[in-house]
Amino acid sequence: MRVKAMLSLMIPALVAPLGQAEPPVANFASFNDWLGADAHGVRIGADGRLRLAPALRRVAQLSEGAVWCAVSDGAGGAYLSAGNEGKLFHFSGGQMKPLAQVKGGIVFAMVKLGADLIVAPSGEGKLLRVTPTGDVKPFADIDARLVWGMSLMGSEILVAGGGEKGALLLLARENFSRKLAELPEETAFTCLTSDGQGGWYLGTHGRGLVLRYSGVQTGDRLETLLATGFEEVKSLVFREGQVFIAASNGLANRFASGNLERREGYLAEMGTSTKGAVIRMDKDRVPETLWQSNQAQVFALSLWGGQIVVGTGNRSRIFGIPLAGAGREQDPFGVIQDLGTAQASAFLNAGSDLMVIGSNPAEIHLLSDSQATEGLIESRVLKGAPLADWGRAYLDAETPSGTSVELQYRVGSTETPDGTWTPWTPPLRSGERPSLKPARFAQFRLKLSSPRGGVSPVVEGVRLHWANRNLAPLWENVETMPPGVVITRTAPPDDIGIERVPVETQKLIPALGYMGAEKRSFRRGAQAFVFRVNDPNGDQLQFRLRLLPDKGAPIELEKAWKERFFTFDTLPVPDGKYRLEVVASDLPSQPFNLMQSSTWRTAPFMVDHTPPAISELSVLPEGDALRIRFLVKDEISTLKEAMVSADGDQWLQIAPEDRVFDMKEERFDVLIPKERMRGDRVVVRVIDTNHNEQSASVVMGEAAKKR
Repeated sequence: MRVKAMLSLMIPALVAPLGQAEPPVANFASFNDWLGADAHGVRIGADGRLRLAPALRRVAQLSEGAVWCAVSDGAGGAYLSAGNEGKLFHFSGGQMKPLAQVKGGIVFAMVKLGADLIVAPSGEGKLLRVTPTGDVKPFADIDARLVWGMSLMGSEILVAGGGEKGALLLLARENFSRKLAELPEETAFTCLTSDGQGGWYLGTHGRGLVLRYSGVQTGDRLETLLATGFEEVKSLVFREGQVFIAASNGLANRFASGNLERREGYLAEMGTSTKGAVIRMDKDRVPETLWQSNQAQVFALSLWGGQIVVGTGNRSRIFGIPLAGAGREQDPFGVIQDLGTAQASAFLNAGSDLMVIGSNPAEIHLLSDSQATEGLIESRVLKGAPLADWGRAYLDAETPSGTSVELQYRVGSTETPDGTWTPWTPPLRSGERPSLKPARFAQFRLKLSSPRGGVSPVVEGVRLHWANRNLAPLWENVETMPPGVVITRTAPPDDIGIERVPVETQKLIPALGYMGAEKRSFRRGAQAFVFRVNDPNGDQLQFRLRLLPDKGAPIELEKAWKERFFTFDTLPVPDGKYRLEVVASDLPSQPFNLMQSSTWRTAPFMVDHTPPAISELSVLPEGDALRIRFLVKDEISTLKEAMVSADGDQWLQIAPEDRVFDMKEERFDVLIPKERMRGDRVVVRVIDTNHNEQSASVVMGEAAKKR
């Protein structure tokens, strides 16, 4: 049988096959490539190069989660406010000891006055004096409800905060305070720093303003210098006429509630709006953005080692921005360390070292001006789709004499590495094939080493290759449409749909839309199918189609069908019971020797072109009515409809004797009033479930005739 010649309703594929997908490759060569990595002792430059970082060591821990404020004790130690209950601590001589607990809420601001500590518990409207022995005494009443910054001005204290009517700048001394400046348009003054000439720079929450306060001696003048466009200015650093500004969005509410988010939320919070930035305002008050991030908020700024050091969250990464313009042109910024906590929330100078305060958990670290001798960086987790054979990694690195870079792999089945992952492989040479089992997830790490001070290996980039394991397509169903439904990609030919469409199919056709692209119509003898199948790898699929008769050899319909639907003309096919066999393969997207396929066979469906047979038709008068009797038989299909009419006009639907259309043979015995029948010729019409029709007519007093 030449099937191709008879399949007049087959719809050609209009979408050209896609080329095979490129093998997966991951390149780590730019700064953004390392965003999801964990680095310890490794500096990540703005150009994506890796070097050994300044040495970092943890020197103390606190059970409280967050450190809200830290000030130097003047002797190499620090005072800290931590937790949500007004607890104060003193870090000295390598030991962390409780100092005091003050009444009120969180202490966001402190300043050292002589040997004592002046603190501002939130919500109290008071400043308190805390002695080195932990005694707490009143110092001054203030109008501010929340204090975010304090600084010494001689023997007096400048207090920056917020009150009922907006941002407030206050001057306080023992048992005395007065308002210096007020800004009702802003919620609070959040930070302050001296300009070294009797003036003060202030940051705000609200519109993120930077202002200059001229000081008591010059008439309490408040001047707006810059609107950053952020919600809050968190920190200010003044150096040689320049102001460095830390601006962030979304910090104040978390601080006020005492609830800083955990580190785990960092990568899940990617968005389009900028979360943090560092802005430089030069001597002429011209602003320039030196650094910004869509993920990291800025918690602290400090001057250290010829650079501006930036403490961020929720990754606790410490960035360094060169102070010199020439340095910024060559290397505008870099990640110089990662605390491993959620936030790097404060910096304090400790001689040549920098004391770094971390939160969640609360820790103190010392950042040294000497280089670490060893550093590790773990890549973000790589994901197969859905399973992968992990291949070679190529390392581009410069290793001066005595330095080295080691590369290792590990794999696992969970998105976050845990105890079920494999151990790290032994160090691999660049281009060496790792001995790893197929797995969904993988990760690599680099170990940079240099026993020689000041000499570091430099990693220019890493390139990794893998191959996703090809999985067979997954069938959900092949939906067999009602007989006569035609599915096409484009509008059907003009001759499709001109035949009478059964009412139930008319109702069904509009509801058969598939992906909004195909057209639906009706034609007797058409049989359509819709394929519900997905590929785990996202590959393009093609389909081999065979018609399987209940008896006899299979009939090949298509070898490389591309659509997710199929319609064929059953008229050339003998009556009988059939199944459609659909073999889905991903050959358009996969090499021939890796191709996968899966098969679905439909439930049996009937092909029936033979109309029912009508016999024993008679019409007899019976009083004021006509008694119409006839018998209908069909060889394959059950009957579904019957009607009667005089001369083909005003068709009346009728039911069989047993009231139900449920057999291939039905007997009819109907009494119809003469007034409903006009003329002497009676016509009956019957239809089976495959829309095959037969009719017959009879004239009273004559034998029944088919027509």
